[in-house]
This record gives sequence, C-alpha cells and structure tokens, in this order.
Amino acid sequence: MSRFLIAFCVITTGLCLAEGILGSWLLSGSRLSYSAYFVPPGFGLLTVLTGIVVESRRVLSVWETVFRLVLQWLLIMGIVFGVNLVAGYRFTPLMAGIVAGEVTVIFAFVYFVMWINERRIASAFNRKLAALQARREN
Repeated sequence: MSRFLIAFCVITTGLCLAEGILGSWLLSGSRLSYSAYFVPPGFGLLTVLTGIVVESRRVLSVWETVFRLVLQWLLIMGIVFGVNLVAGYRFTPLMAGIVAGEVTVIFAFVYFVMWINERRIASAFNRKLAALQARREN
C-alpha cells in the first residue's frame, strides 16, 4: 500500500510541475478554473491503479517485467489521451508528442523514485540483518 501512496504523490507532483511548466510555455494565454486543481490527483489515482498490471506474487523474469511495464505505460497513455478526447480536447501532432513525452518522463521518474526508496529499505534491512547475525555469532 505504501508503494501506491508514494507513486501517487510522485505522479501528482510530476503532473503539477509538468502542467505548470508546459502550460505556461505552450498555452500562456489560457486560464484554468479552480476545478483544474482536481486534474493531477485524478490522473494520479487512475495511473496508480494501472500499477496492478505490474504486481505479481512470484518473481518475474526480465522480459515479463519489461512487458508489464510497457503494458502499464500503454494503459496510462490510453487514459491520458482518452480522458482528453472524452473531454473534447483535440491534440495537434506537436502537442500529442509533447504530452506523450511528458507522460513518459513522469513514468520513468516515478519508477526511479520507487527504485531509490526500495533500495533504501533493502539497505536498512541488510544492515539490521548483519547486526543480528553478528550478535548471534558472539
């Protein structure tokens, strides 16, 4: 559960930053209503739910992991473009490429943050295990 919460926070933060930076660069004359504040958490929730695709009770091979990550990325792309299409927003080819790049960068950043966090947890676990083993040997 904590993995999903961390991913949600990182996704929401990344979306807010990306919308702010790209929005001011590409759509500088646009003004959004207060309901726009619900967009990053909404997309964050939807994309965190796609994380179910990569969850497994057994250890996956490298190819299975890559396949599941690509599948998750495709699901996220479908959500992003599908929600915008339903909302009536049509992307120009340039904007579609920028949005796809933005989604890809955020996707990679989330997994990078998750990797750092899991590495920290594993390191702490290994230190405690080594201390317990050293104490047992004495």
